[in-house]
Amino acid sequence: MTAVQIIDDLVALPGEGRALLNAYMADYAPGARARGMVLERVLVSPPLWMDDQPNTLTIVWNVDGAAGWWGMRLAAGADPGATAFWQAAGDRLVSRARRFAAAPEDVETLCNG
Repeated sequence: MTAVQIIDDLVALPGEGRALLNAYMADYAPGARARGMVLERVLVSPPLWMDDQPNTLTIVWNVDGAAGWWGMRLAAGADPGATAFWQAAGDRLVSRARRFAAAPEDVETLCNG
């Protein structure tokens, strides 16, 4: 499999890290799985729930190649649940960013589609 990673970096408001992660896993993750995304890992930084400063949640998903990425992207655009989750999550977020990455050995394959 030529994996494309989808990396969500979510910076939670102080005291909101655990609740944000719980909501993400309950309300966003099932739809992501239905769109073909495979959860690889979840990281919490710093590695304890903070009440007085932000936690950063890094959530890494995989899809199979460019076709998997496009399939996920098109399905997400048609999924009102994804939009609703991000709107609701805004009350718990300082910021969020989504990045896409691949292993160096997979880049040529992805470029040649």
